[in-house]
Amino acid sequence: MTAPRGKAWIAALLLAAAVLLWAGNWVIGRMIRLDAPPGGITFARWAIAACVLLAFNAASVRRHWPLIVRSWPILLLLALTASVFQHLPVYIGLRTTTATTASLLNATTPIFILLMGGVLLGERLASTVVVGVVVALAGAVWITTRGQPGSVVHWAMEAGDLWILLATLSWATYTVLLRWRPAGLPPLTFLSAVAALGALVSLPVAGVEYALGERFIWSLPLAGSLLYIGLGATVLGYICWNRGVEVLGASRAGPFMYLMPVYTPLMGWMFLDERVEVFHLVGIGLIFAGILLTRREARPLP
Repeated sequence: MTAPRGKAWIAALLLAAAVLLWAGNWVIGRMIRLDAPPGGITFARWAIAACVLLAFNAASVRRHWPLIVRSWPILLLLALTASVFQHLPVYIGLRTTTATTASLLNATTPIFILLMGGVLLGERLASTVVVGVVVALAGAVWITTRGQPGSVVHWAMEAGDLWILLATLSWATYTVLLRWRPAGLPPLTFLSAVAALGALVSLPVAGVEYALGERFIWSLPLAGSLLYIGLGATVLGYICWNRGVEVLGASRAGPFMYLMPVYTPLMGWMFLDERVEVFHLVGIGLIFAGILLTRREARPLP
Protein backbone atom coordinates (compact mmCIF):
# COMPACT_ATOMS: atom_id res chain seq x y z
CA MET A 1 0.00 0.00 0.00
CA THR A 2 1.16 3.53 -0.79
CA ALA A 3 1.55 5.90 2.15
CA PRO A 4 -0.46 9.15 2.05
CA ARG A 5 1.55 11.96 0.42
CA GLY A 6 1.99 14.01 3.61
CA LYS A 7 2.94 10.99 5.66
CA ALA A 8 5.40 9.86 2.98
CA TRP A 9 7.10 13.27 2.95
CA ILE A 10 7.51 13.22 6.72
CA ALA A 11 8.96 9.70 6.51
CA ALA A 12 11.39 10.87 3.81
CA LEU A 13 12.57 13.74 5.99
CA LEU A 14 13.05 11.35 8.91
CA LEU A 15 15.14 9.00 6.76
CA ALA A 16 17.27 11.89 5.47
CA ALA A 17 17.80 13.09 9.06
CA ALA A 18 18.81 9.59 10.16
CA VAL A 19 21.46 9.38 7.43
CA LEU A 20 22.79 12.83 8.40
CA LEU A 21 23.14 11.72 12.02
CA TRP A 22 24.93 8.55 10.91
CA ALA A 23 27.27 10.52 8.64
CA GLY A 24 28.39 12.34 11.77
CA ASN A 25 29.04 8.95 13.35
CA TRP A 26 31.47 8.02 10.52
CA VAL A 27 33.43 11.23 11.05
CA ILE A 28 33.48 10.98 14.83
CA GLY A 29 34.38 7.29 14.70
CA ARG A 30 37.40 8.23 12.62
CA MET A 31 38.33 11.10 14.97
CA ILE A 32 38.35 8.97 18.13
CA ARG A 33 39.89 5.83 16.58
CA LEU A 34 43.12 6.19 18.59
CA ASP A 35 41.42 7.07 21.88
CA ALA A 36 38.78 4.34 22.18
CA PRO A 37 38.67 0.61 21.33
CA PRO A 38 36.01 -0.52 18.80
CA GLY A 39 34.23 -2.89 21.19
CA GLY A 40 34.23 -0.25 23.90
CA ILE A 41 32.69 2.32 21.57
CA THR A 42 30.03 -0.18 20.49
CA PHE A 43 29.13 -1.03 24.08
CA ALA A 44 29.14 2.62 25.19
CA ARG A 45 26.94 3.56 22.23
CA TRP A 46 24.22 1.06 23.08
CA ALA A 47 24.57 1.39 26.86
CA ILE A 48 24.02 5.16 26.65
CA ALA A 49 21.08 4.66 24.31
CA ALA A 50 19.55 1.96 26.53
CA CYS A 51 19.85 4.07 29.69
CA VAL A 52 18.18 7.09 28.09
CA LEU A 53 15.43 5.08 26.40
CA LEU A 54 14.63 3.00 29.48
CA ALA A 55 14.61 6.07 31.71
CA PHE A 56 11.86 7.67 29.63
CA ASN A 57 10.09 4.48 28.59
CA ALA A 58 10.26 2.19 31.63
CA ALA A 59 6.49 2.09 32.15
CA SER A 60 5.83 0.99 28.58
CA VAL A 61 8.57 -1.65 28.77
CA ARG A 62 6.98 -3.09 31.92
CA ARG A 63 3.54 -3.04 30.32
CA HIS A 64 4.75 -4.85 27.21
CA TRP A 65 7.19 -7.16 28.99
CA PRO A 66 5.30 -10.40 28.15
CA LEU A 67 5.40 -9.51 24.45
CA ILE A 68 9.10 -8.64 24.68
CA VAL A 69 9.85 -12.00 26.28
CA ARG A 70 7.83 -13.89 23.64
CA SER A 71 9.59 -11.97 20.87
CA TRP A 72 13.14 -12.40 22.17
CA PRO A 73 14.47 -14.35 19.13
CA ILE A 74 13.74 -11.60 16.57
CA LEU A 75 14.71 -8.86 19.04
CA LEU A 76 18.03 -10.60 19.64
CA LEU A 77 18.66 -10.93 15.89
CA LEU A 78 17.89 -7.25 15.40
CA ALA A 79 20.20 -6.31 18.29
CA LEU A 80 23.06 -8.42 16.91
CA THR A 81 22.74 -7.02 13.38
CA ALA A 82 22.53 -3.48 14.78
CA SER A 83 25.42 -3.70 17.26
CA VAL A 84 28.08 -6.43 17.21
CA PHE A 85 27.76 -7.29 13.51
CA GLN A 86 27.24 -3.69 12.39
CA HIS A 87 28.89 -1.13 14.62
CA LEU A 88 31.84 -3.20 15.80
CA PRO A 89 33.07 -3.67 12.18
CA VAL A 90 32.49 0.05 11.54
CA TYR A 91 34.78 1.16 14.36
CA ILE A 92 37.38 -1.50 13.49
CA GLY A 93 37.30 -0.40 9.86
CA LEU A 94 37.61 3.30 10.66
CA ARG A 95 40.97 2.60 12.30
CA THR A 96 42.54 2.00 8.89
CA THR A 97 40.24 3.58 6.29
CA THR A 98 38.97 7.13 5.91
CA ALA A 99 35.46 8.25 6.75
CA THR A 100 35.01 9.26 3.10
CA THR A 101 35.96 5.83 1.72
CA ALA A 102 33.83 4.10 4.37
CA SER A 103 30.77 6.18 3.51
CA LEU A 104 31.16 5.49 -0.22
CA LEU A 105 31.34 1.76 0.44
CA ASN A 106 28.26 2.16 2.60
CA ALA A 107 26.43 3.32 -0.55
CA THR A 108 26.17 -0.37 -1.49
CA THR A 109 23.53 -0.75 1.24
CA PRO A 110 20.52 -0.75 -1.18
CA ILE A 111 22.18 -3.56 -3.17
CA PHE A 112 22.61 -5.63 -0.04
CA ILE A 113 19.01 -4.90 0.96
CA LEU A 114 17.85 -6.36 -2.36
CA LEU A 115 20.09 -9.41 -1.93
CA MET A 116 18.96 -9.99 1.65
CA GLY A 117 15.35 -9.55 0.52
CA GLY A 118 15.94 -12.39 -1.92
CA VAL A 119 17.56 -14.56 0.76
CA LEU A 120 15.11 -13.86 3.59
CA LEU A 121 11.91 -13.16 1.65
CA GLY A 122 12.46 -15.49 -1.30
CA GLU A 123 12.14 -12.74 -3.91
CA ARG A 124 13.51 -13.54 -7.37
CA LEU A 125 15.90 -11.05 -8.96
CA ALA A 126 15.32 -10.04 -12.58
CA SER A 127 18.26 -10.18 -15.00
CA THR A 128 18.57 -6.38 -14.96
CA VAL A 129 18.80 -6.47 -11.18
CA VAL A 130 21.56 -9.09 -11.32
CA VAL A 131 23.52 -6.90 -13.76
CA GLY A 132 23.00 -3.93 -11.44
CA VAL A 133 24.32 -5.89 -8.47
CA VAL A 134 27.44 -6.86 -10.42
CA VAL A 135 28.04 -3.27 -11.55
CA ALA A 136 27.57 -1.87 -8.02
CA LEU A 137 29.87 -4.48 -6.50
CA ALA A 138 32.44 -3.60 -9.19
CA GLY A 139 32.26 -0.04 -7.88
CA ALA A 140 32.87 -1.25 -4.34
CA VAL A 141 35.89 -3.27 -5.55
CA TRP A 142 37.19 -0.20 -7.41
CA ILE A 143 37.08 1.84 -4.20
CA THR A 144 38.58 -0.86 -1.97
CA THR A 145 41.49 -1.39 -4.39
CA ARG A 146 42.07 2.37 -4.83
CA GLY A 147 41.39 2.13 -8.55
CA GLN A 148 43.67 -0.89 -9.07
CA PRO A 149 41.36 -3.92 -9.34
CA GLY A 150 44.29 -6.10 -10.38
CA SER A 151 45.47 -5.96 -6.78
CA VAL A 152 42.65 -8.37 -5.89
CA VAL A 153 44.95 -11.13 -7.16
CA HIS A 154 47.40 -10.24 -4.39
CA TRP A 155 44.63 -9.46 -1.89
CA ALA A 156 45.96 -5.94 -1.47
CA MET A 157 42.71 -4.42 -0.23
CA GLU A 158 42.65 -2.38 2.93
CA ALA A 159 41.40 -4.55 5.78
CA GLY A 160 39.34 -1.63 7.01
CA ASP A 161 37.34 -1.58 3.79
CA LEU A 162 36.38 -5.22 4.19
CA TRP A 163 35.17 -4.53 7.72
CA ILE A 164 33.02 -1.68 6.39
CA LEU A 165 31.46 -3.96 3.77
CA LEU A 166 30.67 -6.50 6.52
CA ALA A 167 28.96 -3.75 8.51
CA THR A 168 26.98 -2.72 5.43
CA LEU A 169 25.74 -6.28 4.92
CA SER A 170 24.66 -6.43 8.57
CA TRP A 171 22.77 -3.13 8.27
CA ALA A 172 20.94 -4.39 5.20
CA THR A 173 19.98 -7.52 7.13
CA TYR A 174 18.67 -5.39 10.02
CA THR A 175 16.58 -3.29 7.64
CA VAL A 176 14.95 -6.36 6.06
CA LEU A 177 14.44 -8.04 9.45
CA LEU A 178 12.40 -5.03 10.58
CA ARG A 179 9.55 -6.66 8.68
CA TRP A 180 9.24 -9.16 11.55
CA ARG A 181 9.48 -6.70 14.43
CA PRO A 182 6.76 -7.39 17.06
CA ALA A 183 3.65 -5.64 15.79
CA GLY A 184 2.32 -4.81 19.26
CA LEU A 185 5.42 -2.97 20.49
CA PRO A 186 5.33 0.85 20.31
CA PRO A 187 8.37 2.26 18.44
CA LEU A 188 10.21 3.57 21.51
CA THR A 189 9.54 0.38 23.47
CA PHE A 190 10.86 -1.67 20.56
CA LEU A 191 13.99 0.48 20.34
CA SER A 192 14.45 0.28 24.11
CA ALA A 193 14.47 -3.52 23.94
CA VAL A 194 16.89 -3.58 20.99
CA ALA A 195 19.20 -1.06 22.70
CA ALA A 196 19.28 -3.02 25.96
CA LEU A 197 20.01 -6.26 24.10
CA GLY A 198 22.60 -4.46 21.95
CA ALA A 199 24.44 -3.34 25.08
CA LEU A 200 24.30 -6.86 26.54
CA VAL A 201 25.63 -8.63 23.44
CA SER A 202 28.42 -6.08 22.92
CA LEU A 203 29.55 -6.16 26.57
CA PRO A 204 31.55 -9.44 26.19
CA VAL A 205 33.43 -7.96 23.22
CA ALA A 206 34.34 -4.89 25.26
CA GLY A 207 35.36 -7.18 28.12
CA VAL A 208 37.73 -9.15 25.89
CA GLU A 209 39.27 -5.90 24.65
CA TYR A 210 39.79 -4.74 28.21
CA ALA A 211 41.44 -8.04 29.13
CA LEU A 212 43.80 -7.60 26.17
CA GLY A 213 44.84 -4.16 27.41
CA GLU A 214 42.64 -1.88 25.29
CA ARG A 215 41.70 1.29 27.19
CA PHE A 216 39.81 4.54 26.68
CA ILE A 217 42.02 7.63 26.72
CA TRP A 218 39.50 9.87 28.41
CA SER A 219 39.09 13.54 27.52
CA LEU A 220 36.22 16.00 27.25
CA PRO A 221 36.08 15.65 23.42
CA LEU A 222 35.94 11.86 23.73
CA ALA A 223 33.11 12.04 26.27
CA GLY A 224 31.20 14.42 23.99
CA SER A 225 31.81 12.14 21.02
CA LEU A 226 30.41 9.12 22.87
CA LEU A 227 27.35 11.12 23.90
CA TYR A 228 26.74 12.11 20.29
CA ILE A 229 27.14 8.51 19.12
CA GLY A 230 24.82 7.22 21.85
CA LEU A 231 22.14 9.91 21.73
CA GLY A 232 22.30 11.40 18.24
CA ALA A 233 23.44 8.56 16.01
CA THR A 234 21.63 5.86 17.98
CA VAL A 235 18.53 7.12 19.81
CA LEU A 236 17.49 9.85 17.36
CA GLY A 237 18.95 8.13 14.29
CA TYR A 238 17.18 4.81 14.89
CA ILE A 239 13.89 6.46 15.82
CA CYS A 240 13.95 8.33 12.51
CA TRP A 241 15.06 5.31 10.46
CA ASN A 242 12.67 2.79 12.01
CA ARG A 243 9.72 5.12 11.52
CA GLY A 244 10.71 5.86 7.94
CA VAL A 245 11.05 2.14 7.12
CA GLU A 246 7.69 1.48 8.79
CA VAL A 247 5.97 4.00 6.52
CA LEU A 248 7.82 3.55 3.21
CA GLY A 249 9.13 -0.03 3.42
CA ALA A 250 12.70 -1.38 3.33
CA SER A 251 13.40 -1.06 -0.39
CA ARG A 252 12.07 2.51 -0.56
CA ALA A 253 14.08 3.46 2.53
CA GLY A 254 17.31 1.91 1.22
CA PRO A 255 18.00 4.60 -1.44
CA PHE A 256 18.16 7.27 1.26
CA MET A 257 21.59 5.80 2.08
CA TYR A 258 22.68 7.48 -1.20
CA LEU A 259 22.84 10.66 0.87
CA MET A 260 25.76 9.23 2.85
CA PRO A 261 28.31 9.92 0.07
CA VAL A 262 27.03 13.50 0.03
CA TYR A 263 27.09 14.17 3.76
CA THR A 264 30.24 12.35 4.86
CA PRO A 265 32.84 13.59 2.34
CA LEU A 266 31.76 17.15 3.12
CA MET A 267 32.12 16.51 6.87
CA GLY A 268 35.41 14.68 6.29
CA TRP A 269 36.73 17.67 4.36
CA MET A 270 35.56 20.08 7.07
CA PHE A 271 36.73 18.18 10.16
CA LEU A 272 39.32 15.58 9.06
CA ASP A 273 41.06 17.24 6.10
CA GLU A 274 40.16 14.25 3.91
CA ARG A 275 40.22 14.51 0.12
CA VAL A 276 37.92 12.94 -2.45
CA GLU A 277 40.13 11.14 -4.98
CA VAL A 278 39.40 10.18 -8.59
CA PHE A 279 38.99 6.51 -7.67
CA HIS A 280 36.27 7.54 -5.19
CA LEU A 281 34.33 9.26 -7.96
CA VAL A 282 34.69 6.35 -10.40
CA GLY A 283 33.63 3.84 -7.75
CA ILE A 284 30.61 5.78 -6.59
CA GLY A 285 29.60 6.29 -10.24
CA LEU A 286 29.59 2.52 -10.77
CA ILE A 287 27.67 1.98 -7.52
CA PHE A 288 24.99 4.49 -8.49
CA ALA A 289 24.74 3.02 -12.00
CA GLY A 290 24.23 -0.42 -10.51
CA ILE A 291 21.64 0.87 -8.08
CA LEU A 292 19.70 2.55 -10.89
CA LEU A 293 19.62 -0.74 -12.80
CA THR A 294 18.31 -2.61 -9.77
CA ARG A 295 15.66 0.03 -9.12
CA ARG A 296 14.21 -0.34 -12.62
CA GLU A 297 12.80 -3.81 -12.02
CA ALA A 298 13.10 -4.48 -8.30
CA ARG A 299 9.77 -5.04 -6.58
CA PRO A 300 9.37 -3.15 -3.31
CA LEU A 301 9.87 -5.02 -0.09
CA PRO A 302 7.01 -4.71 2.37
